[in-house]
Amino acid sequence: MRPLKCVTAAALCALVSRPAGAQIASAPPNLQTPGWSFAVTPYAWLPTIWSEMTATGPRGGTVNTSIQAGIGDYISDINFAAMVGAAARYDRFSVLTDLVYTNLSLTTTTSHLSKVNLGPGPIYIPREVQAGSGTRLSMAVWSLAGAYTLLQGDWGNLDAVAGMRMLAVDYTNNYYLNADILAPDRTIALSRGGSLSVSTTSFNAIGGVTGRINIPNSKIFLPFYADAGGGGVPLTWQAYAGLGYSAASWADVSVGYRYLTFQNNSNAAVHNMSLGGVIFVANFRF
Repeated sequence: MRPLKCVTAAALCALVSRPAGAQIASAPPNLQTPGWSFAVTPYAWLPTIWSEMTATGPRGGTVNTSIQAGIGDYISDINFAAMVGAAARYDRFSVLTDLVYTNLSLTTTTSHLSKVNLGPGPIYIPREVQAGSGTRLSMAVWSLAGAYTLLQGDWGNLDAVAGMRMLAVDYTNNYYLNADILAPDRTIALSRGGSLSVSTTSFNAIGGVTGRINIPNSKIFLPFYADAGGGGVPLTWQAYAGLGYSAASWADVSVGYRYLTFQNNSNAAVHNMSLGGVIFVANFRF
C-alpha cells in the first residue's frame, strides 16, 4: 500500500464522525449537574457499500452503474478521507453535527456498467465485455440535529432526535468495453469507450430516537440509534445497536452494527446508496 493510501486508510478508521459518532454512544444526560457538556467519538466503521448510479449516456438515454464493495475491496484504494463530528448538551437539550467525506478509486470487480436505456427498454451489459474502467467516487454525508431527553433514570435514557442529513455524490467512470453495445435495430447504444459522470446533492429531514440501556450492577450498556426521513431523497434511514463498556466517568467503548441508506427514484442520478457494517466506537466526554 502506498504511503498516502496508508495515511488515508488510517484516517477512515480513526477520525471522529457522526451520524455514527455524536448520535451513537453519545454522552448520557446528567440532569443533576447543570451547564454544558460535550462529547467526541473516534471510531472505526467497516461498511460494505452498495449503490446504483444513473448517468446520461454519450448517445443520450441513461446508463446504469452498479457498485458493491466491501472493506477488503476498497481499503487500499482510498484517495482521501476526512470525518468529524461532535455533540453538545445542556440539561435535556443537545445538538449533534457531523461531516463525513470519502474519495475512492474502484475497479471493475466492484463497479460495473449494468444496463443502457435509450427509451424503448433496458439493454443489459454483460460483465464479461467490460475490459476495464477507472472509477472515482467521492461522497459526503453531513448531519445536523437537535435532541431532547424524554426519559432518563438508572436504567438509561431515551432521547428524541430531529434534524437534517445531506448526501453529496460525485462519480466519474472512464470505461472500456470489448465491443459496442447494440440496440435491437443494430445501432450503437453504447460505444466501447467513453466516460460517465454523476454529480448530485440532496437535503433530507430526519427524525428518530437515540439512547442507551444500562445493565444493572455492571459497567455494560446497550447503545442504540434509529432515524428515518426524506426530502431530496424520498427515503433515508439509519439504525445502530451495540454493546458498550463504561471504562471511566469520561470515556466508554462499544462495538456494534450500523446501517445507513438512501433510497431514491429509479430514474434519479443516485438510485440508492447504502452502507452497512461493524463499527468500533470510543466515546470521550468533557
